Amino acid sequence: MKHIHWLLFTVLCGLLLFMFMDSLAYLFPYHEQQQLFLFTNSYLEIYLSEPGKLGEYFANFVIQFFYLPYTGKIVLALILSCLYLLPVLTIRRLTGKNDPLQIALLPSLYLFIQFESPDFEISRITSLFSSFLITYLLSLLPRKAFCYTSIPCFLLTGFALGWIYPVVVFVILLLTVLSACMLPRLITSPKIYMSCTILCLIAYASYTFYSFVHTYNMRERLLIETEIHVKKQEWEQVLTCAKKYRGESQLMEYFCNMALYHTGRMPYDLLKYPQNYGINSLFLPWVSDPRQSRYGHYLYEQLGYINEAQRWASEALVVYGETAPTILNLIRYNIANGRQEVAMRFIRILKQSLFYSKQAEKYERLAPTGEVPGLTPVPQQKGKKARFANIQNLGPELIFICEQDSTNRMAFEYLMSYLILSNRTKQFVEYLPRIKQFPYPEMPPLYQSILDNYKQTQQ
Repeated sequence: MKHIHWLLFTVLCGLLLFMFMDSLAYLFPYHEQQQLFLFTNSYLEIYLSEPGKLGEYFANFVIQFFYLPYTGKIVLALILSCLYLLPVLTIRRLTGKNDPLQIALLPSLYLFIQFESPDFEISRITSLFSSFLITYLLSLLPRKAFCYTSIPCFLLTGFALGWIYPVVVFVILLLTVLSACMLPRLITSPKIYMSCTILCLIAYASYTFYSFVHTYNMRERLLIETEIHVKKQEWEQVLTCAKKYRGESQLMEYFCNMALYHTGRMPYDLLKYPQNYGINSLFLPWVSDPRQSRYGHYLYEQLGYINEAQRWASEALVVYGETAPTILNLIRYNIANGRQEVAMRFIRILKQSLFYSKQAEKYERLAPTGEVPGLTPVPQQKGKKARFANIQNLGPELIFICEQDSTNRMAFEYLMSYLILSNRTKQFVEYLPRIKQFPYPEMPPLYQSILDNYKQTQQ
């Protein structure tokens, strides 16, 4: 029992790491894509200028390591486990006793359950960890020095990280001290003492397991994993996620239709997959929804409609700030559009990060060429007036792209799908002859069926 805290720390760390590698692995790339830590004085000043924001700075420093497959998971597992170990070591320094109820486990387990939500703020973990660490370091001082310095340090910690964190530390330490000092006087039998500890551990584990299963959101996981597959262009995996998804989601159908095109199945299997949102299953109309601003660029980039893709990336920059994927997109789009100076502005930002600096250097070399691998802008006719995109309706844009580039197969298949889902059979038949531009082995059965039905209605 003397070293039970080290055993529990090891077990807790191992279990957390296992969950982070398995059931919660999808959250790490998601969080990493929401932040961009920069090694600059101006970036630090943003968090120093406002009380209570320093914890977010520490959180962003930790989150940047989520870029690596294992490092970020190991770091977070250690930090969460230390939320148990640090108060235990602090109490042992102050009282020389162990807590039979193991109350110090509660913050780690509670924050682990909260971490299941993609909207969870990791700064809550790093701020509490920093508060516990400061308290433990103070406990290494002589007891009289600890008493004199603890209150000023608690006040400074509250000012820098937020007042809730030193309060939580004080409450956890107080409860742990009371448990460590009072219960051994009431429980004199070692067997009863051991049984009390074991029962508490079983209760904590049971409630954590129940809460984890009860709050686990498989639909949210599938959506996040689907976007990860879209970024990697793993289109078969996108379709696999779409098949597993239960319920309606415009975003899932949006990704699914992209995968149908890239796997060559859109003209054949369009109606075999849910199209609950009609034409809005093909694209995301601009409805001033800030959460959607992160996703609209995917389709336009693949269509070669770079100006519109850049507009969506700019909206995401306004909503979410300087994140790695948004800045990378703006660099690529500005290079492709011939705006090298604007691209260099974003390249300079990215060069100040840890894991994206090499990509920034690569695009710095590409900037003078005006070409980006994987980006093929729709040809523009010089001398024509500027054209404003229809942000509510994809149909006119698809027609425009097809007229500008008759070899754009994606624009053609999306136009055909748009006309099918909007039940515009006459226009479908009018645009169908364009199919001769592409090497289809035969007329897709879906297209042939619609054509035959139209001919019958005209007789």
